[in-house]
Amino acid sequence: MKIGVTCYPTVGGSGILATRLGVEFAKQGHEVHFVTYERPFAIQGVDHENVFVHLVSVLDYPLFKYPPYTIALASEMFRASEQHGLDMLHVHYAIPHSTAALLARGMTGAPYVVTLHGSDVTILGSDPSYLPVNTNSIEEADAITAVSRFVAEEARERLGIRQEIHVIPNFVNSETFAPVSCEVMERNNERDVVIAHISNFRPVKRVHDLVYAMAIVAREAPGAKLMLVGDGPDRHSVEKLVSRLDLKKRVLLTGFRSDVPNLLGCSDLVVLCSETESAPLTLLEGMSASLPVVATRVGGIPEIIEDEVNGFLVSPKNPEAIAERILRLNSDPELRRRLGCAARETVLERYTSEKVVGQYMEIYEKVISS
Repeated sequence: MKIGVTCYPTVGGSGILATRLGVEFAKQGHEVHFVTYERPFAIQGVDHENVFVHLVSVLDYPLFKYPPYTIALASEMFRASEQHGLDMLHVHYAIPHSTAALLARGMTGAPYVVTLHGSDVTILGSDPSYLPVNTNSIEEADAITAVSRFVAEEARERLGIRQEIHVIPNFVNSETFAPVSCEVMERNNERDVVIAHISNFRPVKRVHDLVYAMAIVAREAPGAKLMLVGDGPDRHSVEKLVSRLDLKKRVLLTGFRSDVPNLLGCSDLVVLCSETESAPLTLLEGMSASLPVVATRVGGIPEIIEDEVNGFLVSPKNPEAIAERILRLNSDPELRRRLGCAARETVLERYTSEKVVGQYMEIYEKVISS
């Protein structure tokens, strides 16, 4: 099978899922063609067999205030389909990929599948500026998938989608994200925990809440450390808050890292304090590494985390609740072990590539044969 994949090539969840999925299909012998504006982050510096990248060229013309990316993307989809005989297109993140796929299908006849992620429906997708075209290009797809029940329900309510939406969760490589010993830092801290947070530092991630929580934790557990992994628009304000709260010795901002599995091996728990989430990959990665997680009860997170069984759920915008759960885990190593083991078991049962990738292939085969 020859599959065209369109995604945002960043470190965001939709781009990582699209890239990992494409690589998994390539391993099975399928030919995968990524169509995007730069090489996806997750395969930079790596040349996988059966994986090809087609870069979108956007015209920089003085007449346009905003470059017409959708048309350029559709044109590159058309070229890739014509030159390589693609059997279908799979677009991750509807805006503007589903619209470009609809245009490309009109020229090539290649069917397309849309995978919906959170912002497709909760932020951008339901904005009046995009709603009519976004809804139409999703509805016109040959199949629709969503990464959580939450996203599927939001698509029906906010976008008015009537076509069947297949819920297929995110997945992780449970061998890559596995319990490992720490290889990237000295662990001179035998008493208090190391907390990991991984995100793109956007406002919706509410990283400041975790810094405020850390200020509370530090008063009772002065040896506790916080690793903030990633980068983004809120990083500078987070750094200022860390300085203002006198937490420089307790908080490490690492920037983007390619060795996240090793960083998780140096951590005792993972915290995610977002205002909304569809199905966060970082949560699954931490769980796969047998780490207990503290996460906000928002979006699709309760579909993954059962409170006090394989992690803790807290209300959003509540640094005090986050701090309380961290301190509870800090003082109880056996609780950390129990929740961490249950978290990994959840991943092995439901969120590995072996459990998930085949569900997409079933969709592909139905779309191509119909």
